[in-house]
Amino acid sequence: MKILGAFLLAFSIIPILSIAQTTDKTVDEAFMITRMVSKFHVEPREVNSAFSVAVFDGMLAKTDEEKLFFTTGDISRLSTYRTKLDNEIKQRKTGFLTLFINIYKQRLQQADSLIDVIGKTPFDFYTAEKLTAAEDTLYPASLAALRQKLYKKMKLTAIDDFTDDIPGNFKSFAPAKQKRYTDSVLTLLQGKTVSSLKRKISNILQSPYGIRQYVGNLYCEAIASSFDPHTEFFPPEEKENFESALGKQPFEFGFRLKADKNGGVLIDNLQPGSPAYKSGKLNKGDKFISLQREGQPTIDVSDITMRDFEALIDESNHQKVLFTVKKTGGTLVQVSLEKEQVADDDEDRVKSFILKGDNTIGYIYLPAFYQDWDTGNDGLNGCANDVGREILKLKKENITGLILDLRYNGGGSVQEATELAGIFVGAGPMGQEKEKGEKVRAIKNINGGTIFDGPMVVLVNGYSASAAEMVAGTLQDYNRAVIIGAPTYGKATMQVVLPIDTTITPANFLQTQTENYLKITIGKLYRVTGATAQFKGVQPDIVLPDILDAYITKEADEPFAMPPTTVPANKYYMPSLQLPIKALAQSVQSEIDTGRFFNAVKKFITYAKQQKEVKDIALNVKDALVANEQATIDADTTALSGTPSKRFIVKNNQYEIARIQADSNLKDMNEEFSKQLAADAYINIAYIVLGKLKNQ
Repeated sequence: MKILGAFLLAFSIIPILSIAQTTDKTVDEAFMITRMVSKFHVEPREVNSAFSVAVFDGMLAKTDEEKLFFTTGDISRLSTYRTKLDNEIKQRKTGFLTLFINIYKQRLQQADSLIDVIGKTPFDFYTAEKLTAAEDTLYPASLAALRQKLYKKMKLTAIDDFTDDIPGNFKSFAPAKQKRYTDSVLTLLQGKTVSSLKRKISNILQSPYGIRQYVGNLYCEAIASSFDPHTEFFPPEEKENFESALGKQPFEFGFRLKADKNGGVLIDNLQPGSPAYKSGKLNKGDKFISLQREGQPTIDVSDITMRDFEALIDESNHQKVLFTVKKTGGTLVQVSLEKEQVADDDEDRVKSFILKGDNTIGYIYLPAFYQDWDTGNDGLNGCANDVGREILKLKKENITGLILDLRYNGGGSVQEATELAGIFVGAGPMGQEKEKGEKVRAIKNINGGTIFDGPMVVLVNGYSASAAEMVAGTLQDYNRAVIIGAPTYGKATMQVVLPIDTTITPANFLQTQTENYLKITIGKLYRVTGATAQFKGVQPDIVLPDILDAYITKEADEPFAMPPTTVPANKYYMPSLQLPIKALAQSVQSEIDTGRFFNAVKKFITYAKQQKEVKDIALNVKDALVANEQATIDADTTALSGTPSKRFIVKNNQYEIARIQADSNLKDMNEEFSKQLAADAYINIAYIVLGKLKNQ
């Protein structure tokens, strides 16, 4: 019996040891992050009590942003560490992390049970009820208050989903039919809301690496991001996803998705050569019913939203996932897939078009500054070379001007940005950089000559960042292009992904591999003039209203963003003759002031900013329908879709025509993209400007 007792005791200790080892590993990693930052960061922040507060608040934001799980009592218990996490990190202590994990797990389990109970009773969507601003912004004071908040949030989600997808002919329904439709759809949406919230909780509790590792990773992420907005902790999958975003071969299953009007997600098309394509079992129109990762429970996705489904499949690159889909004929099919790197994703490649009217203008869309990491092709498959190839195709069409569209381009490789600017400027300094303890260095393009030297416009907006800002700023400083759009994001810092190992050096880090990695801000970027895009962004020569102003925060809005500094201008910087910016801006001002689209954008921005104000929200579907109708009037959303330009038609170059004729999927995508370009008011302004610039 003693032997049996010892045997059972030994097995009971194993889970405890595993838990302790996971937590110990996390605090070791947390300490290493601070040492790595101290060694490599261009301006490392001090790890003190203020830093502790930032990490504490970051943890709560990452784990319970909507304040749905923790109670005020929980926050009070955790707050004993609020100003002491710097000591926890430096001394590799586990007290805070252990307490946080235990409370968080308990609250998630309780919330999961409460959602089941709440969901069993049909919601009354016609009662006079509100989610108050206080309820929405504060942690619940008790479990009873937590239950009430969960109920109100679920009810609000269902009402919001209903008003977001009302059929266009709803108002023409007879009152009785309106109510029948409303009641049936809201009943369905209540069930979907229950499923979605339970799925969110299940994904955390059943995280592939366990909830302790899940929370541990968030702890490390909160520590890293408290140094600056772009220093980040990377578990293996996130490192791969980041690097693939800078290259052209992301890890993918290879299906494109669309929402099913009856709920859930359908396959819209398959990418040739991808795992989904090669399986031979999947087709356009198949509906996802469930998925199961190796060693994990099956997850029902039959009524999942697109956003939730994409979040699920983004979680791992190397786990096999068993998908169950329903074919259009009703049969169920299972297929096991593992992500692979699939080359030449057409959605992310450079695209070029011809805008044909009184003038023949070339248009190039560059979604990101990707680089050829894997093939050692010396940049031959990078974005700069791809843009160069498209310009050569467009020149054969006798273009008289060029639009380079960097809107929504979040940046990427500085080397590619340097080479891209050089295509239009030639050899010389494209910018400047400064790393920790180093002198300011010129960022030079060593390739002589240009590929295109005609009139040029660069389109930017609030999502244009980093390398995109570098190119826009360089072309502006050299008077090489007219910059049109909205002020850019305002990120002028450089990052590198390093293995978390304090023994590495800049010379050997590529030979070192660790389980987790750290993207760290190692330098600052400056323009050839000595100015910086940090904080304020690149200011366009012709400013257009930007609908993104209604939604996004920029670098200057980030709490730990690095302040801007300046350096002397590069002594070899020699700009071309000044462009007639003032005259060009005046020539299109009437078009901007009187254009229905731009006035609708201004109206929508004003409306959206008003809606951001925290206020009581009615949980009554009739009130929501009235508010939704008024919002359409106040925001003038019907004018935001734009109308096709009368100045030009959109055409493909001869090379692209041959390519898309051989692929029906490419043909469909091309037609859709062409329609968007034709109705794009920003491109219309760029077209006008280039016509006038050509005649200068």
